[in-house]
Amino acid sequence: MSPTGASPSGSGLVLHARGLTASGSRGVIFGPVDLDLSPRQLTVIHGPKGTGKSALLLALTGRFRRTRGTLIIDGIDAIADPYRAIRRTSVATIGDYVQPEDRLTLAESIAERSYLDSVPLAHAEDRMNQIEELVGYTIERSTELEQLTAMEHAIASVALAMIRPSKLIVIDDADVMVPHAEQKELFEIFLRMTQLDDSAIVATTVDDDMAPPGSIDIALPARHRAKVHPISGEQVTASPDADDPATEGPADGAPTHDPSTTQATEVTDS
Repeated sequence: MSPTGASPSGSGLVLHARGLTASGSRGVIFGPVDLDLSPRQLTVIHGPKGTGKSALLLALTGRFRRTRGTLIIDGIDAIADPYRAIRRTSVATIGDYVQPEDRLTLAESIAERSYLDSVPLAHAEDRMNQIEELVGYTIERSTELEQLTAMEHAIASVALAMIRPSKLIVIDDADVMVPHAEQKELFEIFLRMTQLDDSAIVATTVDDDMAPPGSIDIALPARHRAKVHPISGEQVTASPDADDPATEGPADGAPTHDPSTTQATEVTDS
């Protein structure tokens, strides 16, 4: 369980969140969430579409402006100083809004990410080689991303996000299209990837039954929701049938989130 308590100044945690909540004009989008992440830790946030998973990922990286509560990323107050905190985080994918371009080759994707993250290309290529050596997984550089298997695509997406060293990396819909039998291996590879920078990885999934022991599990409850823009938090439409993965709070008249805090629990062998 994530312990409660004061802000862990100097604790060495990658992330410390208490009462993390986001609301729109029609109610709660997610939260409250309590979460502590240590270096080399994997977190799985699971639940059906429309439960706020994508918005929570953005909030955990300091990128969701409607977030309230306590959020410390690598010792930085991400609520008070989001732009500084963002530099300690990286986004692999968020729904259809942030993701690698499928028609680019892996080599072209490395070059694009190095440009976007202001990382010299030679350093970006070295980082990719280090990641491949660490996880024992190599993808031919001339392969277009759309030609990759679902598991290769997920691994490549996280690897590209790690070109710029970050303490927290997030990936949305990590298990989508990945065969169920391969998901355990996928999460184990994610866990190995955290060793490069003593980072933490947070992944959203539909379910969590393949998460490895020792990872952190957060379940978000299903509810009616109003669709909002995943970056600005502005409401776009309101519908109980909205299925956009970037998702959101309840429609008028629907109950808001259960008042109890969403707990992060450790996955065990049992």
